[in-house]
Amino acid sequence: MTLAVALPNWVGDAVMATPTLRALRARFPDERIVAVARPYVRPVLDPNPWTDAFIEADKSAGPFRAAVRALRRESIETGVLLPNSFRSALMFWLGGVHRRVGYARGGRGFLLTDRLQARRCSGRFVPTPQITCYLALAEHLGAPTDDRRMELATTEQDEAAATAAYETAELEPATTLLLCPGYAFGPSKAWPAPHWGELVRGARERFGLRSAVLCSPKEAQLATAISDAAGGCPTFCDKGISLASARAVVRRGRAMVTIDSGLRHYAAAFGRPVVALFGPTHIEWTETWYAKEVRLQAAVPCRACQEPVCPIGTTECMWKIRPDEVLDALAEVIRRDNTDCG
Repeated sequence: MTLAVALPNWVGDAVMATPTLRALRARFPDERIVAVARPYVRPVLDPNPWTDAFIEADKSAGPFRAAVRALRRESIETGVLLPNSFRSALMFWLGGVHRRVGYARGGRGFLLTDRLQARRCSGRFVPTPQITCYLALAEHLGAPTDDRRMELATTEQDEAAATAAYETAELEPATTLLLCPGYAFGPSKAWPAPHWGELVRGARERFGLRSAVLCSPKEAQLATAISDAAGGCPTFCDKGISLASARAVVRRGRAMVTIDSGLRHYAAAFGRPVVALFGPTHIEWTETWYAKEVRLQAAVPCRACQEPVCPIGTTECMWKIRPDEVLDALAEVIRRDNTDCG
């Protein structure tokens, strides 16, 4: 039998899918498992010990048709749909996947053979950890679902790129605090640059840590603003670090402070201490049960609005998270890590 797994489209969600991939491999140890993913998601999870092949499936028409053809060539018996999109279900249906397991959402129920129902209350979806939702699909196929740990691996190329980036920045990984301010979701997640600057100074004074901004080249302006606010701070966005090689950068770092982003889950996957700053998003959706993480969210009436742009134009939920709170949380996660290492 060949099993296909449609992976989520967000980087963080893809990392949260790793417990499900591991569970499916445990259930089907001798079967071929094919991952279907957006091109930018593949390097996040490749390599891994759970899948045998990747099919890249972008959202435009040409790559979509190519993915359908690839699925037909594989003669897929069973498909597991982690994203809730109509497009992913249509792809598996057109691709000749015989059994299609997913959540009946977005009007796609007729395209599925096995329909799971998401939790609702008064007609609205109840915020439920994505890891739990994904594992429920694996459990439907008889897979064990007691292990919720996220995992990632690195390659020799990743490690070499990380070594070069740290050396160019003149940083020692073991004393580096990684700052991850990027907000692909939308500007409602932005933590103010002056707050980042205070954090950099406080981390140096309290913990002897030097900070570095880890974000994409598209966010270079944001990295520069933080560096300026801090009175000078190295950045990785100009040092050839990709989503793949960022894994090795995070694996080596001492700790991380991040908004609710995909890199937050990199830290957990490699067992690094992390402080996560939440504003417009529900903590419950991305609960990971990771012991060396502290999550901060300001008590404002409109919090967790799930809007990419602040509806009232203030981003109050983010700027009300104070740098001193973040430093105290950082002290706690470092303490937990030291206790774990001891």
